[in-house]
Amino acid sequence: MDEKDTRLAYNNQCTLGTETGPQTIIVRQVIGSAEEQKVLDIHVVVPDPKPAIEQIVDVFVKDVEIDCVDVIHNKVIVRGEFEIKAIYVAYLPNQPVHAVEIKHFKWTQDIEIPGARRGMDADANVIVEFVDYDVDEHCRAYKYKYGDNDCDGNCKDHHHHGHDHDCDDDCDDDCDDHDDCDDNGHHHHHHHRWTREFDVSVVLKITAKVMADRQVQIGGNATMPTQPKG
Repeated sequence: MDEKDTRLAYNNQCTLGTETGPQTIIVRQVIGSAEEQKVLDIHVVVPDPKPAIEQIVDVFVKDVEIDCVDVIHNKVIVRGEFEIKAIYVAYLPNQPVHAVEIKHFKWTQDIEIPGARRGMDADANVIVEFVDYDVDEHCRAYKYKYGDNDCDGNCKDHHHHGHDHDCDDDCDDDCDDHDDCDDNGHHHHHHHRWTREFDVSVVLKITAKVMADRQVQIGGNATMPTQPKG
């Protein structure tokens, strides 16, 4: 019985309504389901023909797809792709708006589902739970994103961006290693560099379920089996 739908298979060519002994039905049963988060950090570089970034307006993920779902022993492997698009103000005199895209960014996630076996059917779906971007703190796009807070606030709020240096280094009035100083050696609190690079953080939530056909007998003294067919 190859059909995937649930239907009746009658023993001894029984007709409906004849209560003469047990009947077997094929039931599609969910073996298990689970969900996982997929966390991705993607480095994006604006390609050369395009202008550099003055300010990032928005970064979003679109065209999220699942390409294939494979069932292996106690696991489901879900593979898919999505597109990242960033809208930005260009570092040009008239500040035109440009876009940069990464198409067909591939991802793979394994999801543990006890009882899953090769040959079983599986379904999966994916949603985007979170998208954000980070830029180097010495470029202008960082200032646009976070504003010109006082240094203590900046350091406390943004230490998770991986910058380990002390707040004082950023707040000194004298000229340090940053390219933010004018001819007189005064350290500017503003950020003057354009950039061509940024990082995108994406969190996906992927859910999967595994199904198998089971034979169930109804009527007579038969009881429901606990083992999947095959």
